[in-house]
Amino acid sequence: MTRERGWRNCAGAARPELEFILYCGRALIDPSAKENVRRLIREGLNWPDALAVAERHRLSPVVYEAVFGAAQDLISPEELDRLRQAAAPSVTAGKALLWELIRLHRLLEGAQIPVIPYKGPLLARVAYGSFLLREYLDLDFAVEQKNIPRMLAVLESAGYCPQFDRREAHAGEDGIAPGQYSFQSHPEKILAEFHTERTLRYFPTPIDFQDLNSRLMTVEIGEQRLRTFCVEDTLIMLCVHGGKHFWERLGWVLDIAKLTMAQPVDWALLSRIAAKMESTRVLHLGLYLAHDLFGAALPRNMLEEIRRDTVVSELAEKVYEQYSGISATNPGVMPRAIFRLRSRDKFWPGLRHLLRLGMSPTEHDLQTVRLPRFLAPLYVLVRPWRLITQYGWGWRRRRKSMPSQNETSHKGSGNASKV
Repeated sequence: MTRERGWRNCAGAARPELEFILYCGRALIDPSAKENVRRLIREGLNWPDALAVAERHRLSPVVYEAVFGAAQDLISPEELDRLRQAAAPSVTAGKALLWELIRLHRLLEGAQIPVIPYKGPLLARVAYGSFLLREYLDLDFAVEQKNIPRMLAVLESAGYCPQFDRREAHAGEDGIAPGQYSFQSHPEKILAEFHTERTLRYFPTPIDFQDLNSRLMTVEIGEQRLRTFCVEDTLIMLCVHGGKHFWERLGWVLDIAKLTMAQPVDWALLSRIAAKMESTRVLHLGLYLAHDLFGAALPRNMLEEIRRDTVVSELAEKVYEQYSGISATNPGVMPRAIFRLRSRDKFWPGLRHLLRLGMSPTEHDLQTVRLPRFLAPLYVLVRPWRLITQYGWGWRRRRKSMPSQNETSHKGSGNASKV
């Protein structure tokens, strides 16, 4: 699939609002894209639809920044104010989360519990150079499973309530680990999620904290110095996360594009890490989308390697169909399984990983059906049943019309997919 074909299928003449959102994101990377932002505004946009698309893809601050900086002379003050109001909630939430990140980091560091904050405010700082351009609704930390019981006590003393069964804190010893260890503060209702080698199940191979720790980089926020994953590890984590959710949001693709453009990347190291984690195709798909949709520059040899794998472009086509509304954003069980299997580097290891994902219960499965401890092995049957019930088989291709602003509002929409 050529770059032009992918762009046409994603934006399309019938969807100027989606094309407008794409060019707003591109304007953060290539200033020449601002002229296309102006052109589309002059040609006429359905502003409620444009706002809805921006909100769905978590790009409201990016759209406001692009219009304010490149085209505010083409719209009325009322329209500009509506764009500002659409971006304001995420900006306000982002500031609160930034300060809470620093507080939690100090708290856990003081308790001698090593944690690695990532995504959220740190990614905004490293990739965008601003805490105001990237939307994030929660805080993410990586921590070794063995430290979860101690961390539970520390966070509860700090006013956080665990959103999981306390018995699951000891999953490193026995039992089933949740999808993540989520905590919510009271009364602020800030969500902090902690991920371990047991919960990061969308990596085909278990993550090695010792290996990751050897490559950490330091990010300065004011007077605070935080250690987070290096650029190469962050890129792989972002690609695995995007693939986990079938790349349903353009904001996740823009994160990758911005990070590759804002920070130096050791491309040889990146390829070695991806190969070791059996996630080369997942990485290539994320990089392909970032290059194709937002113009992220890739080394020629990397781009040639990606293009040689025709499965990558075929998977990208499925993502584009989702963006343009040809297919639903919540695919059924079979399309999900096929997409995941084709995303893997090799068939048989990929099939084993797919079966593990399909049988290993998450916190949603545990909350849906409460089994006594001695019946816990039966959760391998609960998960397939819940997935089929929630998503259906999905054999028939469905077209999903673009939702209204009210339908796409994410304020208080929960955490079905992470930011």
